Amino acid sequence: MSTTTSPPTRLSGYATEDQFIATRKRMGGRWVIHLDMSIAQLVLGVDAPPVGVIQVDNRVVLEGRCKEFATYVDNNPRWGSPSLMLWAPEGTVRFEPLDDVNRMIPPGIQVGILYVPRNSRLSIRILDGQHRIKGLHLWVERKNAELSKAKEHLARAREVGEQSVIDEAKAKVHAAEQALARTEKEHIGVDFIEVNSPKEAKQIFADIANHAKGMTKALTTGFDASKVVNRVTTEIGLENPIPVLADRVDFNKDRLSGSNPNLLSAKTVADIVRTTYVGILGRVSKAQERNTDDKRVAHNATQFFEALTEAFPELLSTPAPQLRETSLIASGTILRVLAGAWHSVRTTVDHTGANVTPRMSNQEFVAFLKKLAPHMSAPVLQGNPWLSTGYFPPVPDGSAGVMAPSSRTQDLRGLSELMTNWALGIEKMPF
Repeated sequence: MSTTTSPPTRLSGYATEDQFIATRKRMGGRWVIHLDMSIAQLVLGVDAPPVGVIQVDNRVVLEGRCKEFATYVDNNPRWGSPSLMLWAPEGTVRFEPLDDVNRMIPPGIQVGILYVPRNSRLSIRILDGQHRIKGLHLWVERKNAELSKAKEHLARAREVGEQSVIDEAKAKVHAAEQALARTEKEHIGVDFIEVNSPKEAKQIFADIANHAKGMTKALTTGFDASKVVNRVTTEIGLENPIPVLADRVDFNKDRLSGSNPNLLSAKTVADIVRTTYVGILGRVSKAQERNTDDKRVAHNATQFFEALTEAFPELLSTPAPQLRETSLIASGTILRVLAGAWHSVRTTVDHTGANVTPRMSNQEFVAFLKKLAPHMSAPVLQGNPWLSTGYFPPVPDGSAGVMAPSSRTQDLRGLSELMTNWALGIEKMPF
């Protein structure tokens, strides 16, 4: 017995336009149309911007940022993103209000059907979201490539004929198909604006950038739990704070001054945590992000802060505003440099990942800090031995002095290495 299937009433491949449910509202005297598209639809309908090419209506796209967004979406089933913004000259698309629906909602907002002619796609440009759109293109390409590779592997497995190998290959194909299906099941918002020139589009982009408040590093540290350094900073500085940081870490400001009661910003604490883990200029690799035990990183940072408070009890006893006016130990740069020295002499793992014996015990490092303690008065004036290191800004005659060493990358490294040599007795301190 045979069955017949009725053909579709319309073959979508021959359609001349795409249709979307959309909303329309007035903003700045213009119509702004909002729709939601699956990632697969977006990639098919909006071209990826070129990488590294100067454009008349937007900034240059950086490949690294695009790849980072693709990886973020790929690795995070609960990813999030604000709406993208596109623009095209007036008349490129057509919006037809649904009057029966619009009678039920306040004026100023309309629900309708958006018609996008397929032969007009090249007229549609990106206003805001270039790196995300390119990243989503890369993600879809990556998922298609993984599926193709899995199917090739299955074909080779069938040639071999071993059932266990075939079953394993089938499982990989299924997993790749499920991953690719995310591109159709997951959606992103798109705001579409009709403007008539690249100049007008650039002005809108500039207005968005100028009036958007970026996140400080301190705020990012508290919000972004995807990185081990941020998690540990939040743990020891907020959730289960160690004594020197309890109620004394500012998670909103990167720089502290004046009467701010906090001792350190979350950015500075994060810099110290990272330094005690990977060194003064070290970066946490992707492999380390995946494999590192947070407790180990927290232990390193806690040991360093405990060594500090043992050698410099004023960190606990003196109010932060007063400490900033009278002591170098309130300088985040000094603390980071000391953390670099601590890592150098206390690390148990070298740069290759091999276990090594620490060059100093924790108490020996504390003893070194106590030798520094009598020389931490601030400001640093002309003639102060700290200036002989070459890592402090010059102090002219009669000036008010300086409160911290230079924070340039090469100076951070140099002063940290110098302090390491002081601690190990390789070089004599100038005091």
